[in-house]
Amino acid sequence: MRRDPRHLSDPQLTRDRITTRAEAAEDEAFLRRLNIAVRWNEFAALAIPPAEKVALLQQQYDARRTGYRGEFPDADFHVVERGGVPVGRFYVDRRADMHHLVDIAILPDHCGQGVGTTLLEGMLAEAARAGVGVVLRVDHFNPAKRLYQRKGFVEIEDLGFDALMRWTPPSL
Repeated sequence: MRRDPRHLSDPQLTRDRITTRAEAAEDEAFLRRLNIAVRWNEFAALAIPPAEKVALLQQQYDARRTGYRGEFPDADFHVVERGGVPVGRFYVDRRADMHHLVDIAILPDHCGQGVGTTLLEGMLAEAARAGVGVVLRVDHFNPAKRLYQRKGFVEIEDLGFDALMRWTPPSL
């Protein structure tokens, strides 16, 4: 099956060779490895063998995947590539009145290199052109929360472990 990468409009994306493309069935193994890589530290303190941690993370992946597709059936579910190599996922639900950043996850060895920032800035520029805001949900202890705050997101609701955040384009 031929898959055309979707190049985002930000010039930095081209310079860094970051693209997004629709998920395909053959991405399943990568997406499972990605989930384990980005969530492993949350399970590190559990006093269970590594194989059991992997099994728990696989169950979490299955539940989250089903949940996202149920709650956001029209969302774009994309794999993020850097130089043609998968490095993350980027899920966005674009509605007429609001965009929802459903999920973003980048392999740990690609974090801190501007991949997430570039994707977020591209999404915010797109939302601003559409004249809509962006909402997202983020764990209070997730380092990405600071990035969202720097980009203008404000917490609008404390959801216990998570925060609901909103970004409003300057034109609104």
